[in-house]
Amino acid sequence: MKESTIGRTIASIAACMVVGAFSVKCGPLQPVNAVPPPIGGIGGSVNATGGSDSAGGSGGVGGSAIISYGSSLPIGTGGDDAGAADAASAAVWPPPGYVNVTNVSYGAYALGPQLVSNSGASTSDGGSGSGVPGSGGMGTPGNCSGLYGVVRDFKMGTTPGGQPDFQSPTPQDDRGIVTTTLGSDGKPVYAHPGGKTPTTTGQADFNQWYNDVPGVNMTYLLGLHFVPNGSVVTFAASINNKGVPNSSYFPLDNEGFGNQGENHNFSFTTEIHTSFTYNGGEIFTFQGDDDVWVYINNQLAIDLGGIHVQETGTVNLDAQASQLGLAVGKVYPLAVFNAERHTTQSNFRIDTTLVFTDCGQIIQ
Repeated sequence: MKESTIGRTIASIAACMVVGAFSVKCGPLQPVNAVPPPIGGIGGSVNATGGSDSAGGSGGVGGSAIISYGSSLPIGTGGDDAGAADAASAAVWPPPGYVNVTNVSYGAYALGPQLVSNSGASTSDGGSGSGVPGSGGMGTPGNCSGLYGVVRDFKMGTTPGGQPDFQSPTPQDDRGIVTTTLGSDGKPVYAHPGGKTPTTTGQADFNQWYNDVPGVNMTYLLGLHFVPNGSVVTFAASINNKGVPNSSYFPLDNEGFGNQGENHNFSFTTEIHTSFTYNGGEIFTFQGDDDVWVYINNQLAIDLGGIHVQETGTVNLDAQASQLGLAVGKVYPLAVFNAERHTTQSNFRIDTTLVFTDCGQIIQ
């Protein structure tokens, strides 16, 4: 499903990141000491079909279900049933029920529940939620334990029925795969309709990377736990880190379509959406492989397309403020798209001084 400029937000994990025992918000640090609620519905369900909301209130009709790890849990405003908001204070890491919880060079990652939109269950509006108090609509800001998005698992192109853009192409840099403006659905737009690139087989196959396609990919929630690192906050599941051990980024090991004969699950994409307030002086750096596209205010700011070793791209927001259409004091969207498409490494690192206004918007 695709709606509006940012698409259909099915999860907004309100507030900002937790660093150690404190949450990094737009204001002072606050202690974190409570367990977040379980994951809940997509327009009615996320990892369950039907059934009543486990913490009060049924799923909303016509609204977007919100996942909030905050001191104020979401009360639906887009649905027809508000539901109850339990008293819960700030979140802890890892969220209950998440698997593959892995400490990395800086921070940690964890894999959440599979979303039902491509697992054979219904995602239509009107069903009731599972686990999130209240219904669809926007949640109230609170604290949360990380930056949240989704990962989609694929079959390697070298296996029967596999996705041809994964594992099959010859590794090489491949810039310009996507257009410089994010699509109206919140997804990258393939820049070569009717054609292909050195590492992609065409628009139809590329459109599967960040959209749910039953039988082609399997979608899961993802949590990234950031930690302080000098003047920035960092998540680093990567190699060649100064002064800290190497690590890797394999959130889908033994999940989804499995490791497909490899020692890790290498065929997947990562998609993260959030927002930030531009205060002036911020930077955002991504280091990793394979493809990486970072959009700020829906404009392409980093292009590391292709199947390659770990590479780095940095955005100095002041230097690119005019190009990106930024004005101090305003809130802007940030979208990060990554694809792990080939053995034998997987690296994912973010260093930033951005102050996020939420901790994840899941667009399907």
